[in-house]
Order: sequence, then structure tokens, then C-alpha cells
Amino acid sequence: MTLNPEPSEERVDELIRLASNLDRTAFGELYRLYVTRIHRYVAYQINDRVLAEDITNQVFLRAMQAIGRYQHHSVPQFNAWIFRIAKNVVVDNWRAKRDTVPLDEALATERGETLDAHFESLARREELQVAMQVLTEDQREVLILRFGMGMSHREVAERMDRNEEAIRALQFRAISSLRDVMAEDTD
Repeated sequence: MTLNPEPSEERVDELIRLASNLDRTAFGELYRLYVTRIHRYVAYQINDRVLAEDITNQVFLRAMQAIGRYQHHSVPQFNAWIFRIAKNVVVDNWRAKRDTVPLDEALATERGETLDAHFESLARREELQVAMQVLTEDQREVLILRFGMGMSHREVAERMDRNEEAIRALQFRAISSLRDVMAEDTD
């Protein structure tokens, strides 16, 4: 079995142009190229595997509905466009379900964790999510993109339409704020 190599930027550019002209096959190819990255982005913000899959599907549904209006200029611009849709769908979901946080115990058995280890992991994750609420929206996004998605400073800068120095400064302030909040919680 051979893995399909990542297509060249020129091929992705061509697929985006075709999809923006309502070519369903090209949009399907874009879906295959982006679904894992979008799902990972959503999953880092939603603590529910099934909901993350549903939201990922909503992202591509919205993208498919809007692709005919999309004015293509570059692959990084398309990346920013589709991740902006993902961010908006996640925010819409948060607004709709502000007070609920589901615990998926099946996840623990899937990974072979003991239930105690699973709950400890959930507690740490919840503590971090609470601490991240003191950050600005931009600071949260930088941390998610840098550490959750593994993007470089340059990729984050393109995604957020800023320069790399601004992204580095934003990341530094976010980490400093998180350290301060987490230190207060342990006192």
C-alpha cells in the first residue's frame, strides 16, 4: 500500500479555483486534503469526539455553500478562509451550548486508560480551558494554532493576517498570562 503524497501548492491552487467555480469533484478533493486539519482544529476546542466530527461536517457544509462566492487569490488565503469558517462554527456551537460539557467515558477505555487516569486528564484539560478563558480571543487562537495544530509562526501569521513578530509577541503574552493564572490556581 502506498500513501498518496501531499499535492503541490500549484495543484491545491488549481483545485481551489475549480471548486470556486462549483466543480464538485474539486471540492471533494479539497475536503480530503483539509478534513483532518479542520477536525484537529475543532477537536482541540471541543471536548467531545462525536461533536467535533459533527462540527467538522458543518464546516464543510458551510464551505460548500459559500465556495461559489469565494474570491481566490492564494492557498494561504484559502487556508485562512476555511479556518475562519471552522472558528465561526465552533463559536456558534459554544453559544448554543454554553453550560454543557459532556464527559465521554468511552474515550478512556478506547485509549486503555484507567478511569482515574482519564478523570485526572480531564481535570487538567478543564483547568487549562478555564485558564485560557482569561486570554484574549487572539491569544487563545495563537496557542491553539501553534501548539494544538503544530503550525509555524509564519503559518499562524498568514492565518491571522499579521506579521510573524506580532504572532511571537502574542504567543509570549499568552503563555505568560497562562503561567500567572495557573500559578494562582495552585496557591
